Amino acid sequence: MATLASLALRAPMRILIVFFALLIGAVSASAPTAAQQDAPPAATVKRIASDLYFFFDYAGSNSVFLVTNDGVLVIDTRQHPQAGQELITEIRKITDKPIRWVINSHFHGDHTFGNAAFQAAGAKFIAQQETQRIMQKVQPKEMARRQSYFKSHNYDPNEVKLILPDVTFDKDMTVWLGGREVRLMYLGPGQQDGDTFVYFPHAHALFTPGSFATRNIPNMAFTTSVDSWINLLERVAGMKGVDRILPAHGDVATGADVREFAAMLRDEYTTVKAAADKGVSLEEAQRTLTFPQYKDWRNYGRIKEEIASIYELIKTGRRSYFE
Repeated sequence: MATLASLALRAPMRILIVFFALLIGAVSASAPTAAQQDAPPAATVKRIASDLYFFFDYAGSNSVFLVTNDGVLVIDTRQHPQAGQELITEIRKITDKPIRWVINSHFHGDHTFGNAAFQAAGAKFIAQQETQRIMQKVQPKEMARRQSYFKSHNYDPNEVKLILPDVTFDKDMTVWLGGREVRLMYLGPGQQDGDTFVYFPHAHALFTPGSFATRNIPNMAFTTSVDSWINLLERVAGMKGVDRILPAHGDVATGADVREFAAMLRDEYTTVKAAADKGVSLEEAQRTLTFPQYKDWRNYGRIKEEIASIYELIKTGRRSYFE
């Protein structure tokens, strides 16, 4: 049986326990959860010039659209027809002009799988010749690697259709729309063959495909020449009349950001190549080459996969994704 003295001691203790429990509960309720803290910002439209808009989707892929009196030109259509329709909805908040042209900057499904929504809206499609070829070749693989995205967004994969370009080009092409000039440029293999850069002279703005993303470890599985990739980035960084870079992934950037990305790419490639040339095994390279200087960059977690992709290119000259 408890004594009066022990009961007297226990009562204040019970009060303290209740107090601290309430305090912890209050702090937990007011503090954001880890998921809330890590949640990416919502997609947003940024006005770059009086008629040029940047659709920034940190968690997905970006698009650009030009609004003129004669219609709208769009670069990239997102990752599913429903996502493409969301982009059309944003365009319709600004203009009711017809969507005339869509440029697919490269073959990746997160930039082309929204095409069906734009085709239904009456748009015609433009892409570089290699982009058209690769789109046809790898459609099943692109669908396979997008399944988790479709599932997480409750999107029906069967709504995705392969929409090929109506117009293709080799090295360069100019589109005039509503008195505005839009220059399409193929500067050689970048992250993949077919990478198309799009320049808006009146806005001093350049759209970059997957070849550049701000402080991001790139997917190296598709490039046929890292040297070409680095060279074209250096060319882009030095372009005159370009004040703003509008990347396919990441926020609005500058030439300095492109140079930083090119330096990272050169560092990664030369380091891995040196190991391969010395006969270091892939497993040993993946274990020892950790590139901690880039640990704060987006997608740092795929460094091992990148090393494997570079080894494949160096050792075999192949890109197995295209086989």
